[in-house]
Amino acid sequence: MQPVASTQLAEDSSPNAPHTQRSIFPTGYMLPFLLTTLIFFFWGVSNNLTDILVQQFRKSFSLNLLQAQLVQTSVFLAYGTMAIPSALLMRRFGYKAGLLCGLIVFGTGTLLFWPAAVVGLYAPFLCALFVVGAGSSMLETAANPLIAHFGHPSTSAQRLNFAQAFNPPGTVTGVLIGTWFIFSGVEKTPAQIAAMQASGTYVAYLHHEILRVVPTYVGLGIVVLLLAAIIARTTFPSSLDASPALTYPHAHRPHYLPLQPRSTAISHVHPRFTLR
Repeated sequence: MQPVASTQLAEDSSPNAPHTQRSIFPTGYMLPFLLTTLIFFFWGVSNNLTDILVQQFRKSFSLNLLQAQLVQTSVFLAYGTMAIPSALLMRRFGYKAGLLCGLIVFGTGTLLFWPAAVVGLYAPFLCALFVVGAGSSMLETAANPLIAHFGHPSTSAQRLNFAQAFNPPGTVTGVLIGTWFIFSGVEKTPAQIAAMQASGTYVAYLHHEILRVVPTYVGLGIVVLLLAAIIARTTFPSSLDASPALTYPHAHRPHYLPLQPRSTAISHVHPRFTLR
């Protein structure tokens, strides 16, 4: 027998469902809906921490502006690289698998900041940022359509607006966290740098500046992996999680007419549509 909550979600997803059943929020599946919505907050945090890293790395590694912008390049290169593979993964295994893979990859990338800081080189940080960007790409590819499918199609835009409203608070939180815990705000004058170089303390100072990023990113990684563990134990609607096609039930998929020559197309207009 089909669970009551799953049956109710299928009814809410039906185009013929009564208007009173067309709620923005899914019936019986608020927990997975809210957990998915929470992801919008976390990638808002991540995106603005990346902006802070540009300035911090520029100082810590003595980079020029072009070299510092490789931080953004690494992240957005991962976005472009992983979008299609992420879609293929979810087409095969479902939205929940996409969320879990995205969270695990994202969390792994943030944890890689620790060994990168120990090594003290710029390239390992760029590799870690690429992994973070890959996880973010997988999360965005999964979370947006999943939120849209959590209920009736006519309210999908409202659900997306609700979920995406958590992105700006994440953005503000990322700026505050980066300002308080990563960006020291200390700018040494050329005279101070020369004095520290003469005393042999400048290298240690730069390494200390690099280590400032570790607690924030490791903490973020732990929280994200904890969220992945909670999602793994949470039941998602079977119509969204188990179906390899990842769409509305087959009976409610839109029917598209085959293309017709222009001279005969007008005679094949679907009977439900009339010219006004």
